[in-house]
Amino acid sequence: MAKLWIWWGLVWAQPVLPLSRLVYYSDGRAYWQRETVLPLRSPLVVKIPGRSRPILLPQPEYNVRSWAVAPDTILQRSTSEPPSSVAEFLRRSIGATVWIAYPAGNEWEELQGTVEYVNTRGDLLLRKSTGEQVLLPGKLIRVARLVGSSPYVESRPGWRLMLHADTALPAARVAVAGWDTLPPWQARHTLQILGPTRVGLFTQIALPPFPESAYPLELYLIQGRGDSLPNATWHLPLQRIEAGYAAVLTLLRTEMPYTDVYRASLPDLVEALDPFSLRQWQGTAQRSLQILNTEKIPLPSGTVQLLDEQGLPLAESTLPFTAPNSIGYIPLSPTTPIQLRLQESELRREKSKDPLQGPKVTLLGSLRVQNGSSREVRLLIEKPITGQPLPEKLGFARATPLDERRGSNLRYLLQWELLLRPGATEVLEYAYELTLPVTGR
Repeated sequence: MAKLWIWWGLVWAQPVLPLSRLVYYSDGRAYWQRETVLPLRSPLVVKIPGRSRPILLPQPEYNVRSWAVAPDTILQRSTSEPPSSVAEFLRRSIGATVWIAYPAGNEWEELQGTVEYVNTRGDLLLRKSTGEQVLLPGKLIRVARLVGSSPYVESRPGWRLMLHADTALPAARVAVAGWDTLPPWQARHTLQILGPTRVGLFTQIALPPFPESAYPLELYLIQGRGDSLPNATWHLPLQRIEAGYAAVLTLLRTEMPYTDVYRASLPDLVEALDPFSLRQWQGTAQRSLQILNTEKIPLPSGTVQLLDEQGLPLAESTLPFTAPNSIGYIPLSPTTPIQLRLQESELRREKSKDPLQGPKVTLLGSLRVQNGSSREVRLLIEKPITGQPLPEKLGFARATPLDERRGSNLRYLLQWELLLRPGATEVLEYAYELTLPVTGR
């Protein structure tokens, strides 16, 4: 990586610290570290790209007497689209050797030199090989081209670090850190069906174009999972980033077991506790692929391209974050063969003996499920309830407590898993009780 910056160091007579570590969040936040070892001078002056003010990292083997940073600019290879005007072309060619043609009376004059400065009007300050500086108005310049293999360059925001170190060592390590904002990174999954129970998973990370090259880069990818859940982290050491190009990094290539299932998420039918009211619901089930993450690393949430056994595209979908040894569901296009109808009714109401509590209401729920397809399907159903489930009235449903309350009532999640034969209809019943507010009596 340090070799990549030799050319720039010669141009500016000050080295630019290369990128060594990047902690990259999926929302675009980025914590970076830059470091290198340089022959010790006093003061030691280096340049650091970026808009955020860098912080010097401690180096125990050196006695840093003082250090300071000041805003500066850095020349970097241009990664933009081709210039749309001569002025823009020259602005990108600062530090490069160019050939200029401009009219002088009835003739044309030619000039060659190094571009030192271009102002907002396009006026050019050119330094000839003799050291003479020439200022040309931008409106006169008609033709301009690069000489030899001089690259396009651009001036970017940066910082100049001046450091005084008290040490007998012949070289000094300089390390700085800071925060920046980048376009978000994305996870892309390709899922190919290999048989009735196995799929091949290929997961890649897409990084946006970077303004500089970096190798070896120690890359940490961070993906948020919501306010109440910890972030997930992936470590990718020894990565190579080429300036101006979007990078696609391989995270995982493996096989996993899968099951073709239908899923239905039903609502809580209690619309209000005061005044107490219920509603009805009917809908369809969503076909999904259920995969089991058998790897030691989590799968990041991202887009999915689903392929059949011949490698032909079947569908596009999304995969949620899936921890190791856990199940992830990839939703496919909505289907109508699985019809569901849900209703609840008040079975009884008992007056509470406690004056601080309202009446206790027992509700009976009935879920009608019909398989209108020509094949057997596996169906997973989830439904939250407000209140306490009655175990003797749940059948084969599972009841899991939820981390929330509604009034004085706990909340639970009811779950069913069943196989439906072609054309079959099942009726599932459950019961639970809840307490109404005192004002509801």
